[in-house]
Amino acid sequence: MNDFIQYILYLLQRGICFVVPAVLLCVLVLAAGWGISRKKGCRFPWRRAIALLLLISWLGLTLFVTLFRGEPGARQWNFHLFLAWREAWNQFALRAWLNVLLNIALFVPLGILLPLLARVFRKWYAVLLAGFGFSLAIELVQLATARGMFDVDDLFTNTLGTMVGWSIVMLILSVLERKNGWKVQTLAYLFIPMALILVLAGIFVGYEVKPYGNLQDAPVVTANLKNVRWELEFTPQEEPVTALVYEVGRLDQAACEQFGTQFAQKVGFSVEDIYYYDDTIWFGNHSSGDFLFVNRLDGTWEYNLGRETTPVFDVHPEEIRSEDVWDALHQLGIEVPEDTQFTIQSPDKNEFFTASAEVKLVPRAEKQWYGTLQCDLHYQDGKTELDQIDYRIVTLLPCREESILSPAQAVQELYDGHSFYGEILEYYQVPQVTVLSCTLEWKADTKGFYQPVYRLELQLQDQERMTDYVSALK
Repeated sequence: MNDFIQYILYLLQRGICFVVPAVLLCVLVLAAGWGISRKKGCRFPWRRAIALLLLISWLGLTLFVTLFRGEPGARQWNFHLFLAWREAWNQFALRAWLNVLLNIALFVPLGILLPLLARVFRKWYAVLLAGFGFSLAIELVQLATARGMFDVDDLFTNTLGTMVGWSIVMLILSVLERKNGWKVQTLAYLFIPMALILVLAGIFVGYEVKPYGNLQDAPVVTANLKNVRWELEFTPQEEPVTALVYEVGRLDQAACEQFGTQFAQKVGFSVEDIYYYDDTIWFGNHSSGDFLFVNRLDGTWEYNLGRETTPVFDVHPEEIRSEDVWDALHQLGIEVPEDTQFTIQSPDKNEFFTASAEVKLVPRAEKQWYGTLQCDLHYQDGKTELDQIDYRIVTLLPCREESILSPAQAVQELYDGHSFYGEILEYYQVPQVTVLSCTLEWKADTKGFYQPVYRLELQLQDQERMTDYVSALK
């Protein structure tokens, strides 16, 4: 089961601890009210009473999910409307869309129960104000207590959920009561749910008919970089450019599970646990310490080696040759291009080193190798252990040649705030940026294609380096 769904179920289980006492208290109050009404010979308003009971239960669960599910953190806010929708579009993964849809579904009960509780909420504007007001109150409390994020997207989706619930209950009441003009009213009440269904259907159908997928890191907002002073250390090409789009093939769940189990058998560890998280499947053995993470988008993977599978070199990392790393990988059954050259570096100049290699479109029959490979090395007690392998090499199959932005246009996209990480420059208010280079690379999209992107090497005013990207397809 997807880990995000498991997390939602976990929250619901914990929320029951808040809901059950509230329900029991309400039942006692209802019983007392019914007893008093019976003694006085009055008719007890069961429908309103049950609606109130359910509303209090929903309120307890909602407050837990939104305010009490974790410890306070830093105050966060988002004032970009539809940001969550754009992120879900870019990622096009279950977790991202569930985040949007669950925020709608969370407030549907409020829209259903309020008209049953009081006739004033049969007016659309009354329930609209109630849904928006309650959502706003939650967002303000989240901001004040640092329990969650103040998010205008939540205001929109919660209010939309309230109106969907109101439409459903009013449609049912209209059919049951059959007052004058009830057929026309029924059609009117269908408008909001049907509009939501059509919008979602349009999004998913639009995605399916696209020739390629979405780049998950593509920008969802335009960064404001008007105050940045830009400098160029080269003259970018302005002539029209074309580039190939390659196909890798997205792994379905069965193919990914088969790869993971075969990899484990080949390396020499048994899989005890399998977890699913959107486009990643995790294979693990807590006893041996072996953990494999497979990316379903393109089949790349990361492997943390356990005690029994770790290759050991009897020399210092700086004395390890590229051939030694190549041989160690082949002994594990890991395929690497023959002429791959590894560079040994130590980020902290201490006991941790990396052996990294970059493969740039190396021919492989009718296909081509492409990507990077990094091995983490740990030096201790005169020996070097290979602790982790980050395998980002894929086999590309040429698919189609497309017109792309020229390097000059890509640089202009950077200036205009349309790069992948332009928000970082905006957030830190970087005053000056020098563009050192603009080269063509390829990144995996959500349909298993490798799309061309421009890689821009930037130097900030404080001499720090930064890498940014711009989508190359027009």
